Amino acid sequence: MNSISAEMRRYPKAFALFICSLLSLNMVYGQDKVCLQKSIPYRSGKFSFSACTGDFNGDGKPDVAVVNYNGDDMMILLNNGDGSFKAPVTYVTGHYPTSVKAADFNNDGKMDLAVSNVGTETISIYFGNGDGTFKPKQDFPGGPFPCYVAVADFNKDKNMDIAISNDSSNTVTIMSGKGDGTFTQAGIFRVGEYPSPIVVSDFNGDGNADLAVTNTGGNSVSVLLGKGDGTFARASEYAVGSYPNCIAAGDFSGTGKPDIASVNSANGNVSVLVNKGDGTFTKGPTLPCGGGGPVSIVAVDLGKDGKIDLALCNAGTNNISVLVNDGKGNFADPITFQSGISPICILADDFNKDGYWDFLTVDNNENGSVSIFLGCPPKQ
Repeated sequence: MNSISAEMRRYPKAFALFICSLLSLNMVYGQDKVCLQKSIPYRSGKFSFSACTGDFNGDGKPDVAVVNYNGDDMMILLNNGDGSFKAPVTYVTGHYPTSVKAADFNNDGKMDLAVSNVGTETISIYFGNGDGTFKPKQDFPGGPFPCYVAVADFNKDKNMDIAISNDSSNTVTIMSGKGDGTFTQAGIFRVGEYPSPIVVSDFNGDGNADLAVTNTGGNSVSVLLGKGDGTFARASEYAVGSYPNCIAAGDFSGTGKPDIASVNSANGNVSVLVNKGDGTFTKGPTLPCGGGGPVSIVAVDLGKDGKIDLALCNAGTNNISVLVNDGKGNFADPITFQSGISPICILADDFNKDGYWDFLTVDNNENGSVSIFLGCPPKQ
């Protein structure tokens, strides 16, 4: 019950909506470089919660892994190559899975998956067979209420490691990969209250992987600068809006250093933190989100012009928004597109390999679905 109450605390509007919406395929044009087709939904499981993309069968096309919070399972949707997907294949997870990330953890050239399970306080690793199927999970201890995972080589040993945000202890745990798919705990690092999603970037330009995490209870973002050995300096805290639920990093201001964008669910806006160039930040603009109950955000060069834009999903108003950047950190008003019911996670990839960015939303409703928004040539 602690798991359920904590997630409902984090996403109050997302859990109140239960009916799946099917939308027809039509062209919908935004302004300038934004063009998306209306969403195409695919069934994915009961109360789908989070997803990641990766080439699971080696065909060069991005596939999708979705974890289903109330189903205690994960579903794999293999890409047909045109942005449509095969029927999902189900794998058992731990209790209440909340996030999933793809990486090659055992260095065999095949994509694996890591899933955080808040109910069993474990991290499940699924080793890929290279054909789109996965071996049964192997569980490793997570932290107290391990909500979200991020993956990177934090200690520069050419093996993939895992960072875990632990909601109940206000910490981030680092699991160092041995290169054979097993892990050792490298350290536990204090962050703000109720940490949630994590983003990896090199914020100070020293070549080491750094971390930033939103703290939903503390209304802040914690930045942990990596030392290159799997450990991190003491976290610096930066105030953002109320109930920050997700985070993205990108060079929004055109300085060559990654800035931070935090989506604030209670305020219905986005806080931008501008990098000073050394991994410290100043307060930037506060942006409208184009809907209610925003819960997830991604940074993407939508126009492939070197200007990093933002896209987010609004669980309370069933839409996604795209905020176009002028390259100097000034964003146009949100361009909105209708989504499925209660979108709780958004990803960006080129699912049909046509050169245009596409979006995927995870729709957190009783039936469970993912919705694909295929990109199209911008209106001239």
